[in-house]
Amino acid sequence: MIKVVVMSDSHGRNGRVDKVLFDERDADFFLHCGDLCSDSRNYPDVFFVRGNCDWDFDMPNYRVVDCGVIHILMVHGDGIWSTKRQLSEMARDKNCQICVFGHSHRYYDAEYNGVRLLNPGSLVNNRDDNELGYIVLEINEETGLYSVKRKVL
Repeated sequence: MIKVVVMSDSHGRNGRVDKVLFDERDADFFLHCGDLCSDSRNYPDVFFVRGNCDWDFDMPNYRVVDCGVIHILMVHGDGIWSTKRQLSEMARDKNCQICVFGHSHRYYDAEYNGVRLLNPGSLVNNRDDNELGYIVLEINEETGLYSVKRKVL
């Protein structure tokens, strides 16, 4: 079983990122979907994509993370990546079954066009009624079966 932790939009609140890393220290992968607003070199064990507020230009605009037979597309979600159709098409083009994204500061979990779309919400300021939080995926790397759980910070 592969454990993947997905967070986003921490906006310089590194203590909150540190808490997630500590609380989920048994994870195989940590994914941050942009707007870290800090130096990503402080987190060598985290996969990042660049958000619209990030100044760290070493971060890619998107990334694919392989978890056995499941592939996860990471994007921030601003600009052209703002609709479920566009997110699912990009994921399908990259042979990904899951797309994780941020930007909206709103928790989102839905399947669209055969792709699971997941937004963990923000670690700083959610724009919906959900508490601050992140997502934990547990993936069977051989069968592709997986579970999604949202955790509160």
